[in-house]
Amino acid sequence: MVCPHAVIRSKVYGAELGTNAPETFQWAKPKWKGMEEDHYTLQVAPEDCTGCALCVEVCPVKSKSDASHKAINMAPQAALREAERDNWDFFLKLPEVDRSKLSHSQVKDIQLLQPLFEFSGACSGCGETAYIKLLTQLFGDRLYIANATGCSSIYGGNLPTTPYTSNAEGRGPTWPTRCLRIMRSLGSVCGLRWTSRRFLRRRC
Repeated sequence: MVCPHAVIRSKVYGAELGTNAPETFQWAKPKWKGMEEDHYTLQVAPEDCTGCALCVEVCPVKSKSDASHKAINMAPQAALREAERDNWDFFLKLPEVDRSKLSHSQVKDIQLLQPLFEFSGACSGCGETAYIKLLTQLFGDRLYIANATGCSSIYGGNLPTTPYTSNAEGRGPTWPTRCLRIMRSLGSVCGLRWTSRRFLRRRC
């Protein structure tokens, strides 16, 4: 969850979907109720990791025999790149978990939500992008960001590319950007509009 560039992903999928996986593709038994017979994989995008090591720093799981060894550790990329590239490509082809079956208030479930903000051009270890990624996981294609000028307009609107992406239905977050004064007003107006729509729906 802490990864600023969304290079660490996890999925739970049917065991039959893993039959054609690469030899080095790893999985474990998931600990979600009702998914005990499925497979769980935590996969890293080897060519998009910036090496900030935040994941290692915050990881709470340590080896009982070697306290310096954690559940996730940094390693030279060159020796792992080819095999992990194949693993990543296979991982992306696995279906996303149904959002309606997950709790959006539990970290364990949030990790399975597809991020719609990935591989930005932000600095390695950026303190902002992890939160934006989390917002896209929680709200998906319903997220509306009124972005004011700043770092977020540089890594968020580095045209012709953008770190904001879409889901399987081709839908993603809405992200307009202008100066602070304009976006503050736009964000307020849009917020009031959606609040009014929800109120009117309840009255009807």
